[in-house]
Amino acid sequence: MAGRSRFMLVVLILLFVVVSVSGTPSKKKISWSRIKKINKKGPYIGLITVYPPEENAFFSTRAFKSDSRYPFLDLSGRRFRVGRIYDRKVIYVRCGIGMVNAAAATQQMLDLFDITGIIHFGISGNVNNSMFIGDVSIPKQFAHTGLWDWMNPNGTVDSNDVAQLKIGGYNVPQNDGFNLLGKIGFSREQFFSVSTEGNAAAPMFWAEVSHEWLQLAASLEGMELEKCVNSSLCLPKKPKLVVGLKGSTSNSFLDNAAYRDFLFQTFEVTTADMESSAVVMTCLSNGFRVIVIRGMSDLAGSQSGENPIHTFGSLAALNTVKAVLRFIKKIPVDVSHSKSLK
Repeated sequence: MAGRSRFMLVVLILLFVVVSVSGTPSKKKISWSRIKKINKKGPYIGLITVYPPEENAFFSTRAFKSDSRYPFLDLSGRRFRVGRIYDRKVIYVRCGIGMVNAAAATQQMLDLFDITGIIHFGISGNVNNSMFIGDVSIPKQFAHTGLWDWMNPNGTVDSNDVAQLKIGGYNVPQNDGFNLLGKIGFSREQFFSVSTEGNAAAPMFWAEVSHEWLQLAASLEGMELEKCVNSSLCLPKKPKLVVGLKGSTSNSFLDNAAYRDFLFQTFEVTTADMESSAVVMTCLSNGFRVIVIRGMSDLAGSQSGENPIHTFGSLAALNTVKAVLRFIKKIPVDVSHSKSLK
């Protein structure tokens, strides 16, 4: 009896700890119940953008129609909005700036909701001199260009690194003094996937968006985009949409001409942002479709004077949203309800 009493006491203590850690059980039940009811109306296309100006542009089109019964669900501080765009069912969320926020919001959406694929969209810096502010890029692949081995000046970059940047090569004037910042080797990601054995990561540098959706997006080239912020502020030329270029992501806002030039010359990327590769890798890791649509708001540091993101950011966001809406309209209804990847 004494042993049984001690056993029961341990069980009661464990139950108390679990309840204390898990929070209020009733709130969790309400959330799970609502998630189940939302998913019964699915499946949905997931839409993920980053920060308020992009969200404002998205809702200003009035294309998104909220679900009358379950318009939204707040989870971990984010608001997941449930509704339709045209006759496609969608769930929209603003993830927040940076790769951690992007990956967390993407994983949460894929785990909790009945999702067929993710459309990630927002603004970006332009790294490619053949593109301009206001243009929209739908890249075929993304690299995380913020994963570094930062070496001493005389250090040796790992032979497995994709590329290296000798910081001393950007001294101005040249050869003036000794640069102590050394060199950077660009590393590959460790990619975990549902298609590989447990706990076995494969090296990855370029994360490719879904080929099926990229082909569908190719038909958007030539679409009309906005040229003017208002009647008195317009771009010198009409923006264009290009499909199939490359993009880069890191947890740094790029506003530096020398590094911009290095990224383009080394990796041939066109866009620089802070979220896309995290969204793409998370989707691929889980086996879901994904595509990224980015409008160019600035020149990533090659401009003279202040960064023009505050001047043309709203225009870039609007052109991005126009492309997103056109892409959603082109997704066949049967495809939007299918989870199979091609």
